[in-house]
Amino acid sequence: MASAAWLEEVKRVLAHVAASDATEVEFARQGLRVRIKRRPGARTIRVSPDGAAALAAEGAAVVAPLTGVFYRSNSPTTPPYVSEGDLVQPETVVGLIETMKIFNEVAAERRGRIVKILVESGQLVHAGDGLMVIDESAEQLAEQVEM
Repeated sequence: MASAAWLEEVKRVLAHVAASDATEVEFARQGLRVRIKRRPGARTIRVSPDGAAALAAEGAAVVAPLTGVFYRSNSPTTPPYVSEGDLVQPETVVGLIETMKIFNEVAAERRGRIVKILVESGQLVHAGDGLMVIDESAEQLAEQVEM
């Protein structure tokens, strides 16, 4: 298969799978074998420009740094890294994104309080999708109360 032709073939198959209700597809062509699996019921939340404005009014969004499956905890039996109402620091891990069997930590990247979680554990997210909203003013209020 020509060098760029395989990529076009994969894109075409992905488009067909995305438009269908298939949960698993496998195909092979001249040295190319692709297997696609989706989780039934998984859905992606996209933020429209109007939705982004609404999120901005609530606080700063933590966005997915890459495309993959988002997990709120490191295993199904452990509690989530963060919940709504939790205070976070920039280095606080708020979830994991699995891409190609590699788990990547997602950090809050700012101080504040988690006011809304936008995605569920096990959901496919794309780079730039909103994962949760942080109210940065809540952290400042907490500091003032502690003084």
